Amino acid sequence: MMASTPKRAHRDPVVRNLWALQELALKHDVPDEVKQQIDLCLEVVNARDDYCDMKSSSASEHVTSLIEQTQNHPWSDLHKAGTIPFLHSGMISGKLEGNFLKTIISLSNAKKVLELGLFTGCGALTIAEALPADGSVTSCEIAPYVKDLARKFMDKSPHGKKVTIKIGSALDSLAELADAGEKYDIIFIDADKDNYLNYYKIIMDKDMLTARGTILADNTLFQGAPYCHNLMSDRAIKLGQIIRDFNDFVEKDERVYQVLVPIRDGLTMIRRRSDVEGTS
Repeated sequence: MMASTPKRAHRDPVVRNLWALQELALKHDVPDEVKQQIDLCLEVVNARDDYCDMKSSSASEHVTSLIEQTQNHPWSDLHKAGTIPFLHSGMISGKLEGNFLKTIISLSNAKKVLELGLFTGCGALTIAEALPADGSVTSCEIAPYVKDLARKFMDKSPHGKKVTIKIGSALDSLAELADAGEKYDIIFIDADKDNYLNYYKIIMDKDMLTARGTILADNTLFQGAPYCHNLMSDRAIKLGQIIRDFNDFVEKDERVYQVLVPIRDGLTMIRRRSDVEGTS
């Protein structure tokens, strides 16, 4: 079962505002049928997500265990102790998005993948499961504690050996890989949002994609902030504007063809335009 999400941080702005409406209805003399309709709307939204999850293939035993352990990890206590930066279980890719990533990897016949932002390794391990025996995932993580935790989780799986973790700033690691001439079939961007545009520019300008390669950028709907910023906290508005700027830049980049998929917190699939548009 997924860990509960704080109301102010729920990724879906519709749910957040229905929660607010529900609280108002409880405070004021609102007819019961109105309260029931609010409850029904919340039930419908949650039921849709649950249904998609239920009707998708099960995650592997090792990924399922990783997700459960991530959800039960004492993130708040570790942050208060100064062991880690602010992290929480909601940052995990999860089963549904993991299944989506795994499908994309298998469809593309990818062998070499770069992941910017590891967290506890859910995405990296799910991707590794879809790769051939000689496939590889290079994942960049800035927090040593998280890197060690992810390594412990992934080493329990026979696919964990396909994952190499680079510790340090994802931006520095990406620049280093670019200067070394490394190219990847899939590049998954899921690190700090402030550098999304910098990551993208390095990848495209340094030609880091293999022929018919793909960039996958996570959180490109960021809790609704890019398209309803007036409903967000100051921090979410700032990060939402960063993601909006990234989305706008990609939209105007004539080199690429992109589609923003509304799965979880948004996932943008980006490919060279020449790889998508056929010839007559």
